[in-house]
Amino acid sequence: MKRLAAFILVLSILSLSCQLLTTPNAEVTQVSLTQAPTITSVPPTQTPVMIVDMKMRLKELGGLPCKRSLLLTCVTITVPLNHFDPANSETIDVVFGVAPARGERKGMYVQAAPGGPGGEGISTAWLDSFSPEVKEQYDIVFYDQRGIGLSNPLECKNAYASYFLNFLNTDDSIGEEGYDTPQEQKAAVQNAKTFVDECVAEIGIDSAKLKFYTTDQVAEDIESFRQAIGDEKFMLYGVSYGTTVAQAYARAHSDHLSGLILDGTVDTSLSGNEKDLLQLKAFNTVLLEVFHACDANPECSAGMDGGSQAAYDELAQKLADAPVPYAFPLSGGEKVQRLFTFNMLDYTVTYQLYDPSSRWELMRAVASTKAGDLLPMVRLYYANAHIDARTENYLGDPAFSDTMFYIVWCSDNAYYSGPLEERRTKVLEEGQRLVGIVPRLDIGFVPFVLFCTFVPSAPTNAENLEPLKVAGVPTFVLNATLDPATPFHEGKTVFENLDDGYHIYVEGGLHSILARGFRCPDQYIEDFLLNGSLPQQREIVCNWGDSVIQQ
Repeated sequence: MKRLAAFILVLSILSLSCQLLTTPNAEVTQVSLTQAPTITSVPPTQTPVMIVDMKMRLKELGGLPCKRSLLLTCVTITVPLNHFDPANSETIDVVFGVAPARGERKGMYVQAAPGGPGGEGISTAWLDSFSPEVKEQYDIVFYDQRGIGLSNPLECKNAYASYFLNFLNTDDSIGEEGYDTPQEQKAAVQNAKTFVDECVAEIGIDSAKLKFYTTDQVAEDIESFRQAIGDEKFMLYGVSYGTTVAQAYARAHSDHLSGLILDGTVDTSLSGNEKDLLQLKAFNTVLLEVFHACDANPECSAGMDGGSQAAYDELAQKLADAPVPYAFPLSGGEKVQRLFTFNMLDYTVTYQLYDPSSRWELMRAVASTKAGDLLPMVRLYYANAHIDARTENYLGDPAFSDTMFYIVWCSDNAYYSGPLEERRTKVLEEGQRLVGIVPRLDIGFVPFVLFCTFVPSAPTNAENLEPLKVAGVPTFVLNATLDPATPFHEGKTVFENLDDGYHIYVEGGLHSILARGFRCPDQYIEDFLLNGSLPQQREIVCNWGDSVIQQ
């Protein structure tokens, strides 16, 4: 979910076949590369109103080449700060980037594509992921949501760096593991409060306005852009956190959608703590599957005679007992003494699980630690955490806002219900319950959720949304059984509640599956975009071969 833009990795193509599944228990049939997918054409009942010339419309709106993506034309749309209060006259500017259709246009294909929340859409726009035919017929639209990138960014880089580095360098030497003593619990609560206070001060706006940066406001910004362009309907794609934006738009404006594609799907009917705990379980499930796949591969498991999980558990337990010292080489041959903590391992492992090839790197780093060399794991940590290996300063990701990750997520999602102190007690109790679970991956649950309880715009009661229906809109749900960030069964649940849904997924796989170089699911989505064609099967399993771990 977080930092999806940083994990767009190119997979080697192991298999270009698909398996079709008519029901969960149906017989699977093989489809070869040369066969066309089984589809049925569904002609539209009416032709929606579309503008004729997108280039001319963008010019009328003051469009200019985007500063951070010159292949796009950027337009700035002035929208209400609060779409849901007509009496509030304050506005904010939001920037959309468009690659106009190169031929006769079918309309807009809007990309709710940034990961996070926090990812920039325009600076990370990647047009090469679209086929020439799609670019010929569709205006490809990206955006920087309010508070991010070109759209009036909110930043508290210094406050975040301090909180993040404090978390990574924490030495849990008091009591048992976790926040198990009153002293540790008090410190954790105070640290979270200090972070929020310092962050709000550094951002420099009235804290009461943070509630206007929620996902439902972002969805209305997209609707304002649609109205500015003048199209009646458009195609909408959401990936990872972007699926929450896409679903928010679909709940409010399904009459303006000609199709909806959700890739790496979040179940937006869940509360914040439900989502986080399910994600935590998914990360641990993926890690266990990686252990099994590694043990079955002699190259991966080399040097781990007792098995990869035993090697990993040995390292995790050692770090849980005390940070491990190591000598880090600097340029010029100098070495400096440093400490590697359990939280550093936890953070590193989390991000290495997104992709089959990075899972392989993780296992080989575990093998190196078993042989006495911690440096491969340390280097993965520095890369994933965006830490300067020379100075140990936090650099950050230039295309990702840590500030808005926290602000948006905490403003969107309620954690438990009840009085504030009662909710914080629940957070600490839940965090302690997670300590020591196999295989010992807890993703910093307590520091993150405690922060959310202090954010001024955070909801105070967990009220779940009704399941998404999107009546009359063909909706594709794409996911993978080993997606650690957006758990498989969340997408499965979303699909099962849709009015007109299609579920395409990979056994194994990674976080988000479209445009990874495989005919399945790409061909089904392209046929829908270009011809309005829908699969005859409601569920389709893509066969990517061995997609758990890859060298």
